[in-house]
Amino acid sequence: MHEKKVSLPYAHKKKEGLAAGSLIYVGDTQPQQTSIRTHIYHAGSYRVEQGYTRADKQHVLWVEITGLEDIQAIVQIAKEFQIANLSLEDVFSTDQRLKLDQYDSYLSVTLRILAHQGTQEQQLTLFLGDGWVLSIAEYNHQSFDAVIRQLSSATKLQGTGSSALLHALIDRVVDQYLVEADELELKTENLEEVVITNPQETSASVIHQQKTDILTLRRMTNPLREILTTLIRTENPFLDRNTTFLLRDVYDHALWLAEECDMMRETVSGIMEVYLSSLDIKMNAIMKVLTIISTIFIPLTFLTGLYGMNFSYMPLTDAYWGFFAILVCCILVVCGMAIYFRRKKWW
Repeated sequence: MHEKKVSLPYAHKKKEGLAAGSLIYVGDTQPQQTSIRTHIYHAGSYRVEQGYTRADKQHVLWVEITGLEDIQAIVQIAKEFQIANLSLEDVFSTDQRLKLDQYDSYLSVTLRILAHQGTQEQQLTLFLGDGWVLSIAEYNHQSFDAVIRQLSSATKLQGTGSSALLHALIDRVVDQYLVEADELELKTENLEEVVITNPQETSASVIHQQKTDILTLRRMTNPLREILTTLIRTENPFLDRNTTFLLRDVYDHALWLAEECDMMRETVSGIMEVYLSSLDIKMNAIMKVLTIISTIFIPLTFLTGLYGMNFSYMPLTDAYWGFFAILVCCILVVCGMAIYFRRKKWW
């Protein structure tokens, strides 16, 4: 379980007045204990070791870090790859927008991993250099288990370079976005059907939450297009031609995600309008019934009020059948008004 969230304004205040490149954790939860694993592989060989381990030029090195508690340990590993403090500052500021930064000796990609199976949404930073990849995530997660299985078996990925690994990691994150988009689309369709057929089974808060979830996914996917466009169109010494070609497929997914999120956002906005309209219609129907009932009782109130006056001489007051005559008159008035309202289609 993660610690209780703190307010973001308080979190941002931690960096107030500090110089650029100051390394301090800024997040909405307490940092998780740091865990470090090193994956070393090349064609026909793969091993994983706890902690940081160097490798020779023939092997591809993937250093996987989860948890941002031990800042000193992370900085020490980052210095092995000549990663600048400005890049590390973004790692520890966990509310970064998705982005791509390119330097002389490496490039970095900032993404977000969706909440899954008890874990919450978190920031992921990927660094790519010559023969190495460094990934730093806020919390432990299982998002890259499929990539590790590919590396540990005799697959094509095992015999490729570090840029192919970067593509595999980005593709795995985008796959999560695709699954989330499918789930949101199904929920939106179900919500639309409920609002049209039986609006009382939902509420404005449910619709608003659906819109919030869609906007959260949209916030991630929109910058993703810009990142992938830059990776594809800009010549970079760390990306080989095959990886650039593979990233085009990821770009297609990002483009579909952006269009799908925009469509779902418009749909949910329409659902909210239909829901509010159904509430107005229901309220109008209730007011219509109450108005008809009140209208029917107006002549009855007049008759009973008339015969409630204290005069000595009034018609039918001395007849034994006078009460029953007035009662029948009231019934006839009610029936007549009901028939009239029915013919006018007011009821």
